[in-house]
Amino acid sequence: MAKSISLVLGANRATLSGPRSKQHRIRQNAKAFASRLREAGFGVRKWTNISNKHFAAVADRMKEQGVGDGRIAEVFSAARHLCEAYGNSRVSPTNDVFGVQRGTIANPNSKAVAPEFVLGAIAKLEDEEYEHGPRCAAQIRLQYELGLRREEAAKLDLTNDWDRDGRTLHIQYGPKGGRPRTLSNLSDRQQDALQSALPYVSRSDRPGIHNLMPEGMGDKWQEKLSYAARLCGFTKRESGWTLHSNRHERFHHMYVEHTGFQPPNQHESVEAFHQAAQDAVGEGWPRLDAEARDEIEVTAGHSAGRRDVSDAYLGSSY
Repeated sequence: MAKSISLVLGANRATLSGPRSKQHRIRQNAKAFASRLREAGFGVRKWTNISNKHFAAVADRMKEQGVGDGRIAEVFSAARHLCEAYGNSRVSPTNDVFGVQRGTIANPNSKAVAPEFVLGAIAKLEDEEYEHGPRCAAQIRLQYELGLRREEAAKLDLTNDWDRDGRTLHIQYGPKGGRPRTLSNLSDRQQDALQSALPYVSRSDRPGIHNLMPEGMGDKWQEKLSYAARLCGFTKRESGWTLHSNRHERFHHMYVEHTGFQPPNQHESVEAFHQAAQDAVGEGWPRLDAEARDEIEVTAGHSAGRRDVSDAYLGSSY
């Protein structure tokens, strides 16, 4: 099923209209529909044969996998585009018949830390009598400014992997799934955060790596960082935020900076988000949304087009 629909998509690109970014997004989501349909046990090979029962099967499959209604609606929108492109008008134009609620946002609650809180926590640790306070503050600042995971921030090899003149940072130690990535066009704030971490570069107990953990401590350093987080109230129990909330705020900031409007999880419904985006920048908002998400997904250490990743940080746009 997935292979057959993929071939159909490739053979009739002209049937889709609009910007290339929009066409790419439709194709990616249509492939997701095809994949779920195959998982549900259907062997349909043509978009002309898709009917309501297939949409219902995909909805049930995605709900079983814990996917939110917002993401399901996004996939369904793409599938409808392909059905219409092939002259298939038999599919219901609304999602309520499939048990998918209109206007809901997948991952509607923002986990981004308030900037004033994290900056206050960093300042507190810099002045804290705790012996590792300043070192922890430097690493938390790296998380906040660059969107790094806590292990990535601790294991950065600034001696070899930061090109301050070229404004790039290669991240190869501690990434999820072992996938290295390079951050480019670092801002002055990001460069300053890396500069402030330089005094804490030391040899770890792993040969050849200059990282930000105290010499010989290794991965036990994470316990020290957790203790520092408790000292400044950076816990779910004390403030509602965790160190991972720094990563959420970084991607929230990137989205607003690129698009000029707030992401979906800052709004009460998909309709409210669409209206706010339209009011802010006009009809071009979907393109800006897609561009921002692609950039965030790559910065986060994944591939562009992984909307499940950006949805987790921003909420779903459809």
